[in-house]
Amino acid sequence: MKDFMMMLLTYSAALSMVILFYIAIIPLLSKHYSATGLYYTWLVIVIGLLIPFRPRIDTAVIRTNTATRVILSNEILNISKRPVYTVTQTNSAAPGKTFPGIEWWQLMTAVWIAGIIIFLLYHGLKHYRFVKTVNRWSEKIKDEKILAIMKNIINELAISGQIGLYLCPYIGSPMMIGLFKPGILLPTQNYSEDEIHFILKHELIHYKRKDLWYKCLMLLATAIHWFNPVIYLMSKAINIQCELSCDAEVISGTDANTRQRYCETLIGILKNQSSLKTALSTNFYGGKKGMKNRISLILDTNKKKIGLIVFCIALITTIGAGIASIAANSENASASKMNSDVIIRIADQHNVRENFGTSVSNIDSRPHLEFYIEGKDIAKIDISCENEYLYAVDWTKTQHEKYWNVDYYQTFDEETQTSTFYADRLYDKSMSFTFSEDFSEYPDIWYRWKAYNLYKWASENNYSRFLGYGAGPKIEISDQMTEEQKLMLAAGDDGSRVTGLGHIQLDGYPEELTRDRITIKITDRNGNTIAKYINVEISNNEFNETVVTASLEN
Repeated sequence: MKDFMMMLLTYSAALSMVILFYIAIIPLLSKHYSATGLYYTWLVIVIGLLIPFRPRIDTAVIRTNTATRVILSNEILNISKRPVYTVTQTNSAAPGKTFPGIEWWQLMTAVWIAGIIIFLLYHGLKHYRFVKTVNRWSEKIKDEKILAIMKNIINELAISGQIGLYLCPYIGSPMMIGLFKPGILLPTQNYSEDEIHFILKHELIHYKRKDLWYKCLMLLATAIHWFNPVIYLMSKAINIQCELSCDAEVISGTDANTRQRYCETLIGILKNQSSLKTALSTNFYGGKKGMKNRISLILDTNKKKIGLIVFCIALITTIGAGIASIAANSENASASKMNSDVIIRIADQHNVRENFGTSVSNIDSRPHLEFYIEGKDIAKIDISCENEYLYAVDWTKTQHEKYWNVDYYQTFDEETQTSTFYADRLYDKSMSFTFSEDFSEYPDIWYRWKAYNLYKWASENNYSRFLGYGAGPKIEISDQMTEEQKLMLAAGDDGSRVTGLGHIQLDGYPEELTRDRITIKITDRNGNTIAKYINVEISNNEFNETVVTASLEN
């Protein structure tokens, strides 16, 4: 249903541009093309507003990964760390939630459906009351002259079917109602034979063209797009064009005198208007504002084109807007579906992995950041950063030997019993992982961001930029210290409750390099791609400790 709502909004907006453009150029087109052709061109757009909508409800599949976290026993730089304290910020509400447990699209769907119900109820009740009033106060016309005129017109137009003719004192203009039992209503006023002929022919042409069904489609399209104000402008424009096209058929092939008498009939009805009408009825009199233009077109005897070119352009434009909207929606739907299948967790030093969130602030004397990508059907993961470096620990041992085979980036000398670490062989600005179709162990890969440039800078001049570890006054490391005590000291704890020992001091380091951005591009097996970003910042707190702050950006 989320995909459907996106499609609805996108397509409604796209067709709004088509509608506004058509409304704007109709005065120009009416000088060269027939009113009937322009009227049926609107039908293309109305049908276009209805066709594309086929709701599809996707069932979200939630998979919980319960892989056990493996603790690395050999740190890359052979320096352990123990934080003095850790501040962790975890996003408890899922992205896109407007209220607890409610997605934005669920709220919009509820509002949209409620709007449709209210719209249809309003017009349905209004039509019901109108029909009820008409049935109560109308009486069947039995005047032989009027019935004879109607019969002649029915024969002339080759109309079949039963059509009632009634006199109604509560209407101000002749009209037709009834989709299944059509009837023509006439106000209670005196008409000449010419006027009756024009009025009945006008309404019977409406019947022959199925204009009430056209209006029904238009009402349904307006209900679906009730939130779009442009649709109401379209509805008004179609009603006007409906009457203009009907006028054109009434006076088709007639002389100037007949056209003049028809205009006089319209003007004669002008003084007897009422507000009693319904959306599912025709209206012989279309309104005072458009009367001048209506009379002008009736008196215009110039031959006009049928408007096939305009019709085709409208058809192509409507289909094009639909295809473009479907394509855009499909892309968004794929990204949205991937977004629901992919979880990125940023590690902290306080919670267990299952409780890792999307933002964190860690005390870290050797600034680095771990994050995890979990999902399904992931074919490729590309990760890059701007200022610092990346590496990974791949416990699956199925690919990327660089990230699981220690021999790849360090060698062991049997004679000296020491290892040589080759940082440049491990760290990269970017890295790429591809996965076979049967691969599913995504949680067993740890992705790491390392402030290696910062570490090299801080290590210059005998580690002079580390507080208490190389910077004066130096902390003496005695031979009596155990290895555990030495590691604790390097991590910032000398056992005397003094904080900030062994942490990098950022004074003098370029401020722009204290910020980095990790780009994570994820591609599924269907070729759909989404991008996620982790913003990272390094700072010193009030205790001169090095702090790594990171947050996930969608």
